Amino acid sequence: MGLFSKNGICSICGSTNGDKKIADGFVCKNCRAKSGLIVLNWKEVTSDRIRKCIKATEESENRIKIFLPDRKVEKYLYIDYPHRLWQIPAYRTVFSFDDLVSYEVIENGDTVSKGGLGSAIVGGALFGGVGAVVGGITGGKKSKSIIKDLRIKFITQNPIYPEVYINIIINGNVKSGSMMYSVYYGFLQKILTELTLIQNEQKKECRLENTSEVDEILKFKKLLDGGIITQEEFEAKKKQILGL
Repeated sequence: MGLFSKNGICSICGSTNGDKKIADGFVCKNCRAKSGLIVLNWKEVTSDRIRKCIKATEESENRIKIFLPDRKVEKYLYIDYPHRLWQIPAYRTVFSFDDLVSYEVIENGDTVSKGGLGSAIVGGALFGGVGAVVGGITGGKKSKSIIKDLRIKFITQNPIYPEVYINIIINGNVKSGSMMYSVYYGFLQKILTELTLIQNEQKKECRLENTSEVDEILKFKKLLDGGIITQEEFEAKKKQILGL
């Protein structure tokens, strides 16, 4: 690297081709491509985020190889329940069920319902069971006469796509109560039903993980009671298992 070279050591791979300044160093063209990130100002991006994005991209590529959706909601949402994967076709990635943090329905810029792991659906959409939306999405509010925008916003744990959207109506001019309105809200109801199923799968997985953790702790408790390990060692193991 020359004295007046603008390049630096890539903070990700260690090469001398770090031609782009980032928040805490440099990144090379190859690592930028691997990350899948599209940003306006790389100086605001940290090396830690780039590493996480590269890992997420690799995981997505592996998921794409096995992704076989057994449930599709029109062109909006594809789901592979056996592999616990989902995809919004407008995006270049396949998410796992675990990536989904929360979601909300937005109509004409206003949030009309929210949902996610660990919380019930609130707002206009109230779920009375799998596949049932009681009262309709606008049951808790007076619907606007013209719907210009209807979409679902997702918050995910994916570092490349922390927010993604399913756009059902964009720049529209749909009258509430019309036939077209009913069609769009039919799509919305189907999507929300699938999200409820995904949420149920998340809860099942959490219960399994919690059961496994308890079993693991009990195993070490027996070792403690038998005098094989000390109290200090037991406490350390318990914290490790619980991620504390």
